[in-house]
Amino acid sequence: MGGWGGRPGGAARRPRGRRPRPASTGGDGRSDDPGRRGLPWWTTLAGLVPAALVAGHTWLKGTSGLRTVNQDWDIPWHANMVRLIADSRAWDPHVAGHFAYYDTALANAPVRSYPIALHAELALVWPASGLDIPTFINAFVLVLVTLQLPLSTMALASVVTRRPVAVAAAGAISPWLAVYPWDLLWRGPLIPFFAGMLAVGPFVALAVVAARHRQWGVLPAVAVAAVALVAVHPSLAFVAAPLLVCWWAGRLLARRDDALRSGLYLLAAAVLAAALGLPVVREMVQEAGRVATVSWAPDSSALGAVRNLLFLTHGSRLVYVAPLLAVAALVRFVTRPRTAWYLLPLALYAGLAWYTMSSTSGPPWFTAPFYDDQWRLLAVFTMLAVPILGIGVDVVAAGASTAVTLLVLRRGRRPAPLGDGASEWYAGGDRATAATGLVVLVALAAVSLPDVAENSARLTWANKTSGATLSSHSARLMSQLGRWVPASEQVLADPCQGSVWMYALGDRMPVIRHFEVLPTQRQELVLDHFRDMATDPAVRSAAAELDIGWVFVSGGKIRPWDHARPGLTDPSSLPFLQLVARDGDASLYRLDWNRLPGGGSALAAAAGRRVAEPGVPGPWSSREPSAVAPKGHTC
Repeated sequence: MGGWGGRPGGAARRPRGRRPRPASTGGDGRSDDPGRRGLPWWTTLAGLVPAALVAGHTWLKGTSGLRTVNQDWDIPWHANMVRLIADSRAWDPHVAGHFAYYDTALANAPVRSYPIALHAELALVWPASGLDIPTFINAFVLVLVTLQLPLSTMALASVVTRRPVAVAAAGAISPWLAVYPWDLLWRGPLIPFFAGMLAVGPFVALAVVAARHRQWGVLPAVAVAAVALVAVHPSLAFVAAPLLVCWWAGRLLARRDDALRSGLYLLAAAVLAAALGLPVVREMVQEAGRVATVSWAPDSSALGAVRNLLFLTHGSRLVYVAPLLAVAALVRFVTRPRTAWYLLPLALYAGLAWYTMSSTSGPPWFTAPFYDDQWRLLAVFTMLAVPILGIGVDVVAAGASTAVTLLVLRRGRRPAPLGDGASEWYAGGDRATAATGLVVLVALAAVSLPDVAENSARLTWANKTSGATLSSHSARLMSQLGRWVPASEQVLADPCQGSVWMYALGDRMPVIRHFEVLPTQRQELVLDHFRDMATDPAVRSAAAELDIGWVFVSGGKIRPWDHARPGLTDPSSLPFLQLVARDGDASLYRLDWNRLPGGGSALAAAAGRRVAEPGVPGPWSSREPSAVAPKGHTC
């Protein structure tokens, strides 16, 4: 009896229109080796469309349609930087130091420079958007999670494998996990770091393809892309570099004839990138000492950290399918040893994440680039693990389609032809694997529905239209400060009450401009003894140097244990303050210097010692800076 492709009494016949598959490729006729063949057009759509739907739903629900303000630590800094760069047109990373520490010697300030490339790009677009800055940032992140996240994930996956189902599955899975990206977007949120992570995949893919084919005309583009990655967030250079080194080592061990030439290409790109990016690197090195001293306490035991790595969790739901798909992916790495190089950077960041989650010692040098932050390092590990999950889906799909084919053949039935008349239901066939992969993804999506709901809930926990740090009353009054406060004067406010949002929202400058800023001695004096303005000449002198003409008071708290600064308690009882506006728990007072002994003359005398920046309200720096207060913190 003749089976599939055979006939009684005759030789087996190959299906029409089919060419034999090369032995060096996978069962679906596609190589795991990147750069050999292009991926089919449907791969991008298959990964992008479901990911965009899930990510868009998660972010829009978590931000109440982009209308919320994140109540955590870092977001007002990013909002202020966007407005500062748009107003001042200053592109120097030192602009962050000027903004935060205008009242002290910049060389001695803890924050002297900051990677502002992302903020500078947003500053080019924001003025034309017509949106307030919180809504604009929410819209920007929406673009990141719906488009850049799946595309970046698929770019990284394509470096490891060219199997279309694996690449598409990785892109589709990318917005399902809590640790990456959502934990980075409610905690802080760490938007520049997240944006830098999204640049890793495209950069590595560009460098790998260019190095494999030694496209010397593309070399400047690779170098510029490396500089851009470092400029967005320097930490991510320590992710991209191990990936490229391990990829090259894998080629070298495979005894490829062109491995050395590919290595020379990458080395030339690195040298050119170092030359082009030297100014950026020099600026960032100034922050290395401060970053290296940051230490996070462990939040897991050694076994708990292992569990977090296996199930891709950090206080969120366990992703039970993650280790199952990882085990399935190991089959591919065993049968395709040329792709096993990818396990090295994955193991590296598994070790770093485990160490930061479970170690009680201080931050070593190898975790310093990431602020010794277990959240960041676990997110990097998860980012690298998503392509593994995609490969796992492909292995399961290929195995299932092969099992179906064998079952059909054992029953002696010939599968019906598809479309063009050529039978596609051979073991590991393209369409069979793709169809089965779709079924696997739908099943995984059904299992992951609670995870998607939890991700929205975690975002909602931090994003509020009226929250503990910044109430809707405070935000509304701050956005209207320009009606009363001249641009040349500063507003005294308790920074721990959320007033650091003042510049981003209302284009008026508070005395303390971020939660993390260490106050100067005269800033600390005013915050603690402002009530003594009428009786203490030192307090009046400090307030005059800071050009304080207004006082803003609200009920917010950046942390539940923060207490109101003693100098700003019960401002309505002070005779030299006049209530100008009130909105709920937020109030604006005008400081009447004429009701203070020698107030007008002190203010006039201090005016010449302040330096302003065109287009930016408040002082840019002081000609006679004050020393940092010994207290060592603001909040």
